[in-house]
Amino acid sequence: MLAVGVVAALAAGCSGGGEPPSTNNGDSGNDGLMASVRLEDEAQPAGSPKSGGRLRIMIRLDANELDPHKMSETSAFVINEQIYESLVQSYRGEIKPAIAESWEQSADGLTITFTLRDNAYFHSGRKVTAADVKYSIERIKDPATRAPRARSYEGITSVEAVDERTAVFTLAKPNAAILTLLSTAASSVVDKSVVDAEGGLNGDVDGGSGPFKLASRVTGQAIKLDKHDRYWESGVPYLDGLDFSFNPDDNARAAAVRSGTVDFLWRPAPEFIDALKRDEALKWYGGSGSLSLHLRLNTSKAPYDDVKVRQAIFLALDRQEILNVANSGFGTALNAGYLPPDRYGALTEPVYGQPDIEKAKTLLTEAGYPDGFEAKLMVIATSAFQVRSAEVEQQQLAKIGIRVTIESVESTIADTRTKSGDFDMYQSGFGLTYDPDERFTASFLANGGLNYGNWSDPEYENLVVQARSELDKDKRAALYQQAEKILAERGPVAMTFLNADYDVVQKDVMGYRGDATPTYRFYRNIWLDR
Repeated sequence: MLAVGVVAALAAGCSGGGEPPSTNNGDSGNDGLMASVRLEDEAQPAGSPKSGGRLRIMIRLDANELDPHKMSETSAFVINEQIYESLVQSYRGEIKPAIAESWEQSADGLTITFTLRDNAYFHSGRKVTAADVKYSIERIKDPATRAPRARSYEGITSVEAVDERTAVFTLAKPNAAILTLLSTAASSVVDKSVVDAEGGLNGDVDGGSGPFKLASRVTGQAIKLDKHDRYWESGVPYLDGLDFSFNPDDNARAAAVRSGTVDFLWRPAPEFIDALKRDEALKWYGGSGSLSLHLRLNTSKAPYDDVKVRQAIFLALDRQEILNVANSGFGTALNAGYLPPDRYGALTEPVYGQPDIEKAKTLLTEAGYPDGFEAKLMVIATSAFQVRSAEVEQQQLAKIGIRVTIESVESTIADTRTKSGDFDMYQSGFGLTYDPDERFTASFLANGGLNYGNWSDPEYENLVVQARSELDKDKRAALYQQAEKILAERGPVAMTFLNADYDVVQKDVMGYRGDATPTYRFYRNIWLDR
């Protein structure tokens, strides 16, 4: 079996450990690209994991879109990785079997044959078939679906369902990222019969085959998932269910885990991290980041369509100050492209150092704005650290004459306005992806589903597309580094910082197996020592 795939390196310094979520045999997609990862497993009680109980998880915000092929918010990935499953799975850089128990790739890299396991069932009770695989990939590629990551799949020319258990993918050219792409939640295999009957997958519709199934949802308040009794992996999940609740109040979330109201606090606000670490009733995991923050500029409108204006903004920002104020210093200032320096394909030397106010003013003058200009900066009101980022950026840009008005809006409004190009600047962020291609393609290529403002640079696009088909990992990394330099120097975003993620759990929450790529599929292995 030949499994070709190059995966993103994990960030160093990730704590929390455990074994991969599957013990089934499968070829690794890791070509030796993983950075050194420090794993600090806390001592676990003797004995086997216990089955039963429900885990109460609190997250800041609910997702606006829960269709796995359409989602873009991190909270949607957290939830959907419990409900849905893909052909393969990625864990700490290794590709493992999932719905597909094995796969073979042709010598020329243009054909991949997946053999599905015989005991994978949708929550509807119907067996997962190759026809569902074919339907799912074609649904992602269909422009009517408006899948944000559709361009990543453009090299798949066809999927053939040979029989119920055999799906054959044909590629236009070798693709170094294909297995990693097919391991993501965005590549979930969905139940065709459910989608056809319900007309979609958002809201209360469950078309998945993952370890947990949707039991109920109150939008913006709670989602309950129950154990999928016919899940293919023997013995898991251990829990009877997952109970998600949502609260944008940072104080309330911290208080909930300290009082024992919740078992698992997902990513507490940075100002509470030190206190939560000191609480002897709790355990914490993390330290590695997975969210790359940025100031998005709408290059479809003036003055942001002028590269000199964008460069002036890039030069005016003090990224370390933004990190210190917005995230209490937890994270890494990003003084180059999207990728932090320890990730595969990243620039290791900064493009920007200390702010250069005089050079920034000169660039604005050359662009025809000697006195600066008025600008609006949109930010999601319920994201406190994003609001703080916007406030610091407002102060820093004032130094070069850009007079910023902050627009605090609800997440649904931000989603609508970014997709329609109705903004000047947008304080936001993108999660790191398993492989750089997925993020670069969706967020920075022309017509990418997350390329708000539709920035286009032919040289950048050529590098990213070329890297996708480059199977030599060193040559591929060099192509990404060239692309990152272009992104940093003339792209549509001013990168600011990579956050540092932490999860805080009660002492009796066991089996945490974090992965900074990131993935959340390890929740199936969590159990309660009660």
